[in-house]
Amino acid sequence: MNRISEKFSEAKKIKKIAFMPFFVAGDPDFKTSVEIGKLFASLAEILEIGFPYSDPLADGPTIQAADNRALKKGINTDKVFKLASEIRAHSEIPISILVYANLVYQRGIENFYRDAKKAGVDGILIPDVPVEEASPFIKASESCGIDQIFMVTQTTTPARLKKILSFAKGYIYIVSVLGVTGARSSFSGEVTKLIRKIKAKTSLPLAVGFGISERKHIKELELSGADGAIVGSALVKVIEENIDNKKELLKKLGKFVSKLKE
Repeated sequence: MNRISEKFSEAKKIKKIAFMPFFVAGDPDFKTSVEIGKLFASLAEILEIGFPYSDPLADGPTIQAADNRALKKGINTDKVFKLASEIRAHSEIPISILVYANLVYQRGIENFYRDAKKAGVDGILIPDVPVEEASPFIKASESCGIDQIFMVTQTTTPARLKKILSFAKGYIYIVSVLGVTGARSSFSGEVTKLIRKIKAKTSLPLAVGFGISERKHIKELELSGADGAIVGSALVKVIEENIDNKKELLKKLGKFVSKLKE
């Protein structure tokens, strides 16, 4: 059992939904980003780090802007792994990364997974690689002892869901909405139906992302049977609004996370 499985197991024993904050590596700069990661590591159950990318197909304007800020600061794959290593040296929190396929191909699939493992990464999600084309990534993940994470949406067919569940490890990332990332005011009842449908087919934990920005959202997911709540855009927005005052940025992030978890 690795860090991801252990953390979900711990949360389940105390009947608690795992809080999973997301941030873009290098936003607003490398040093501050490390501090953000350490802060989240002290408050959350599982950490999700995004690799900045010029064309993030699954992301809305808030995370796209964060990607652009990080790229302008010269953040690359080496620096993201360095960031993950610094957080790992500080904490044993499970670390999952979200990265687009071009960045993995650029480094070489085996090399990318091997370097991710050295950096202390526990899980990898590649949103633009469908399960039908994931074989080399799955092979690399298995050889390196990293969980290959997959997304499931409301439009995932039963046949594709069955295939995803046969390969996925760590947890299933459930996309709560039809569309890209971004804070929203409410969820549809379809999310609850999707959670229950998938729970009947797998023992893997189910973490829900896209649009979670308030405590009431996390509570709704908890009542629906979700095992984890992934919060991204709402946190990245706090970073964006406080870029000029790093001390205030960290203070407000900590306060917001505490409010989400209270």
